[in-house]
Amino acid sequence: MVPFRLLSVITVLAALGVASVAVGQSPADISCGDTITTDTTLDRDIADCPNNGIVIGADGITLDLNGHTISGDGKPVKRCPRRQPCDLGVFNDRHDGVTVRNGSLRGFAVGVLVGGVRENRLEKLSSSRNQFFGYVITDAAQTVIRDSSGNDNPAPDGDGLGVFGSHDLRIVHNSFHRNGQIGMHIEDSTKNLIKGNLFARNRDFGIFVEADGNQVRGNRTIRNGTGIQVGANSRNVIAGNRVSGGGDGIAVEKGRGNVVARNVVAGVRYDGIRLGWWEPPAGTTRTVVRRNLVIDSGRDGFRVAERDIDALLVGNIARRSGDDGFDIDSPSARLRGNRAAASADLDVERH
Repeated sequence: MVPFRLLSVITVLAALGVASVAVGQSPADISCGDTITTDTTLDRDIADCPNNGIVIGADGITLDLNGHTISGDGKPVKRCPRRQPCDLGVFNDRHDGVTVRNGSLRGFAVGVLVGGVRENRLEKLSSSRNQFFGYVITDAAQTVIRDSSGNDNPAPDGDGLGVFGSHDLRIVHNSFHRNGQIGMHIEDSTKNLIKGNLFARNRDFGIFVEADGNQVRGNRTIRNGTGIQVGANSRNVIAGNRVSGGGDGIAVEKGRGNVVARNVVAGVRYDGIRLGWWEPPAGTTRTVVRRNLVIDSGRDGFRVAERDIDALLVGNIARRSGDDGFDIDSPSARLRGNRAAASADLDVERH
């Protein structure tokens, strides 16, 4: 799954230049594939682009879609020239201080792609029905995506947002619904704040973190494959989120020093909060699970794998678990001040 999709992103990121440049054009003159180098406000939709929509060509400019839509033709570009960007709604390669706002992108390979940038802002955008991603942010710093949506990017490849090799981003108050794979995928990126977003009915994960040192706070996930999952990564904080429905609620599979605190998980089909994995065996190291509430999980409220090392579970509550309230396979896990009630099997089971 991931290598193929990342290869596609790498292909479009290989761009070093574009063919057409729109310097000083009026909005009425701008058409598919043009590059803008000054502040631009659209006065109409730009429709059925066979390749790119608009390319950013200068630092410090604003592209205001002004409520309009830039749309592709919904067909992959058959012959993308080598080292050229292809099939992107809005593309910014290495221009700092750029703002893109107030409109819609759809029908491209990637709706919005920014790479090698600092201090970009993506605001009040909708990016939907794109083949691979609604948005890609790569090799970026101090960039914000706010009050935007990445919905209905379809199976088999569609994600709402992909973040790769970036740091100090603020991803706040967005929504990611009904994507064919993942709502938000964070990979090889650190010191990012993911806060106040809504993830609903994404086929795989609401939020998938394959990165160290990120803050995932105050988000809501509804009926995703898994609400929030952390891979083999460390020092992430998953705090104050609300997860309802779907498969597992919150899962941390490997890594060191992650914190899962003050989350509410309700009505998931499997485990509410899970540390580690069973096949193949895997576990986290020194994970802190503190003051979480799990209600009506279909399986265990809290589950810790045998390979997990030195997990600390303190002050958590499990209610009406479909199996055990706390199912602890790890001999090194420490439990303090946890409570379980009305579990279908045992309130606390230690193997």
